[in-house]
Parts: sequence; structure tokens; C-alpha cells
Amino acid sequence: MPSFNYQPQLPSLARDEGEGFLQTIQLRDRSEILATARWHAPMGQQGVVQLIELVVSPSHCRRGHGSTLLREVIQQATALHKLKKLRLRRLWVSVEQKTQVIARAFLTQHGFHHTATMKELLADQDALIYVRTFD
Repeated sequence: MPSFNYQPQLPSLARDEGEGFLQTIQLRDRSEILATARWHAPMGQQGVVQLIELVVSPSHCRRGHGSTLLREVIQQATALHKLKKLRLRRLWVSVEQKTQVIARAFLTQHGFHHTATMKELLADQDALIYVRTFD
């Protein structure tokens, strides 16, 4: 039965609002890592979280692990904001235009919308910003 591993755990009390928070979540089946996500709640950005990375092990793709992990990221980010007596308003992620086509479809399927394009940031392709709102 898959389980989650958190590094670090959410704080037990509200932290100083000036502090950011970075967490790595692994979806594991015993000692095997099925998928990994990293997210960041930057200081001063009340209610806004960046999904830095969400990767499913190639041998475990198309089994729902990415969706399960994304739901857990949202749950953890919501819980962190609740500790601060805030609510999660936005979750955003940057993806590569040409090489991350499957990621773009995944994000759209999970309620994210393309909101911005950063041209000339990456070699030979644009970086696309996708946002999911919880308002």
C-alpha cells in the first residue's frame, strides 16, 4: 500500500509569516519511490504556492500516482495556510513549452490554466506558467 513521506513535516504551530516553507513529498511503496513532488510557499506571498517539481518514476507512469501526489501537495499547502489563518488561493508551476507536452495536458486535466509565457528564458523554447486557483 503506497504511503507518503514528508521532508520536513508541516510545523505544528503557525510560523512567522516572514518565513517561507519548502517541502518534498514522496509517494512510496515500501522502500520504492513511485513519485516525488516539491512545493514552496515563499515568504510574503500569502496564499500563493509554487509547485517546483512533480515527477513520477517512469516504470510507474499512468497509474494515477501523479494525481494522488498533486492532491497531497494541495492538502499539505492548504493545511500550512490554515495554520497561518490564511487560505490557499493559487498554486502555480512553470513547464517547458516543447519538451513537457504531457505535463501540460496533466495540469490542464487537473484544473490549471496557462496564464503566462516567458520567452527567451530557456534555450530553444518558452517557459509556460500554469495556475490553479482556489478562490
